[in-house]
Amino acid sequence: MSEEKAKYRVLRLSHIHNQLWPEGSEVEYDGKPGSALEPINDAAKAAKEEAERKGAAATTIIPNGTGNPPVPFGVSNQPGPEGGDGGNGEGNENLAELQEQYEQLFQKKAHPAMKADTLREKIAEKRSELGL
Repeated sequence: MSEEKAKYRVLRLSHIHNQLWPEGSEVEYDGKPGSALEPINDAAKAAKEEAERKGAAATTIIPNGTGNPPVPFGVSNQPGPEGGDGGNGEGNENLAELQEQYEQLFQKKAHPAMKADTLREKIAEKRSELGL
C-alpha cells in the first residue's frame, strides 16, 4: 500500500507547484507546510506538526518573542574572542530561517543577495504592518 499524500486547504492565495491556488482550494503538497495551509488528512497533520516543531526556534527570533533570547536588529554572528564567527556555525542556518520567514510573510522568495540584517528589517516591518 502506498503512503497517504498530505492534503491541505488553502487559507489564502498561495503559490504552490508553480500555480496560484485561491483561498478554499484543496491541494496535495509534500513540502514543508506554512501558515497558509490547513491540514485535511492525517499525513498533512503530521507534516504540519513536524514543520511547527522544527520552525519553533525561528519564530522567536523577531520580535522579542519567548523561548530564545531576542537577537538585536543588525546583529548576526558576532565575532568570538579569537575573531571569526564565534564558532556557533549558525550563520547559514540563521540566514536560511530568515529567508523562509520572508517567503512566508511576503509570499515570494527573498533575493539571493539579500543579507540577514536586511531580511530582519523587512520581516520586522511587515510583521509590524500586519500587527503580528
